[in-house]
Amino acid sequence: MCLIKVYMDKGEHKELVAEEVAFVIKEGDKIVLRNLEFEDLPALEGVDISLLDTLNSIMVIKSKTLGMSQ
Repeated sequence: MCLIKVYMDKGEHKELVAEEVAFVIKEGDKIVLRNLEFEDLPALEGVDISLLDTLNSIMVIKSKTLGMSQ
């Protein structure tokens, strides 16, 4: 069974956010990650999915505000 790792795109590098993710659910502005036991991992807010690579079992997310001027 292939579970995915979730990384946050930080520009020059990627930071591991979660491992062994079985379910990715979009709930409003949140992205909810769940493992095989249907336990919720910390919800991700203020991010978009930029890549879902099932061949390599990774998902990359990025901040919605990354690169925007304040």
